Amino acid sequence: MNLVLITALVVLFFLVIGMLTTSMEFKKRKLYHTTQNAYNIFLVKGVNNISVGLALYLGLYTIGKGPWLLGGLIPLFIGNMYVLFYLLGKESS
Repeated sequence: MNLVLITALVVLFFLVIGMLTTSMEFKKRKLYHTTQNAYNIFLVKGVNNISVGLALYLGLYTIGKGPWLLGGLIPLFIGNMYVLFYLLGKESS
């Protein structure tokens, strides 16, 4: 198989898993908090994950390019998922 196709499938898989887990967490939080408060929690978690992921990525980049950069990229993408969910959910409500 083509390397680009494999990479696209892996990214799509993790994107779907991230969307499912984020929506399940939102439903759980909506039971205990108001809808607006649940969205604000996702914004705070997203910004926190983005800043931690970016700091880890920049710190690990000083070692050089390699698979250890995933330690910073994974929290960065999880934070982007939270912020994306916040933005899309805020518009629909």
